[in-house]
Amino acid sequence: MPELPEVETIIRHLKPRLTGRKILDMSSNTPRIFRDHKSFSEVRKQVLNKKIESIERAGKNILLHLSGNTCLAIHLMMTGKLLIDPQEESRHDRFVMELSGPTRLVLNDIRKFGRCRVVADPKALGGVDALSLNFETLKYLLGSRKTPIKVFLLNQSLVAGIGNIYADEILWQAGIHPLRRIDALDNKEIKSLFCAIKKVLMLAIKKGGTSSRDYRKPDGSKGAYYKIRKVYQRTGEKCRRDGAKIQRIVIGGRSSHFCPKHQKL
Repeated sequence: MPELPEVETIIRHLKPRLTGRKILDMSSNTPRIFRDHKSFSEVRKQVLNKKIESIERAGKNILLHLSGNTCLAIHLMMTGKLLIDPQEESRHDRFVMELSGPTRLVLNDIRKFGRCRVVADPKALGGVDALSLNFETLKYLLGSRKTPIKVFLLNQSLVAGIGNIYADEILWQAGIHPLRRIDALDNKEIKSLFCAIKKVLMLAIKKGGTSSRDYRKPDGSKGAYYKIRKVYQRTGEKCRRDGAKIQRIVIGGRSSHFCPKHQKL
């Protein structure tokens, strides 16, 4: 699933290419993508002939701010890709947006889990964006919860943008076991967690995100972070910090990778 670095990379590709363009037409053969509305035609009617005034990110959501105070929110979920002027059509294309220019924006999604909706209040889409998080807000959100820190990082209603890949990478960087209870963390560990969130996410953005499976940039190219990942999907390999073998456990139905030597429970 595209996480914050992937979505931020997509935003940075879309902004110079789509800002200022008018939506001339929009077609779709997959009503499921527009499940928050009565029908696709309802969405089409609201966006047709509107100009894309700005594009931004809210957690894992891509927001197209249109003229007339309209906001179209796109969530790529597990296998979604937004492509600009793809060379070939695909049976997995879920919507096609014809823009002035001319330019075509296509949502390609093998599993049809993607979500596209007109929203009244983009700020209500999730918790505090992980990149805009400050130390005091992180401490407040953590509170004295008794849940594992990995579960907290994946909770989009609290901190938006971090998924399974970067939760593992962040905890490896911070030296915190994914099962460590939040109420057991001291101030030094919380500071390490805060710094790790910023460091890992910014590096991943610089590398264009992680293309371990489906994710692609809007031009069809891959992100480069997967090649330099420290712990995610490296079960049995030597830890790049201390040489211990990376282990894998399951927390809340999600795989978690960690180093048993510097991420002690």
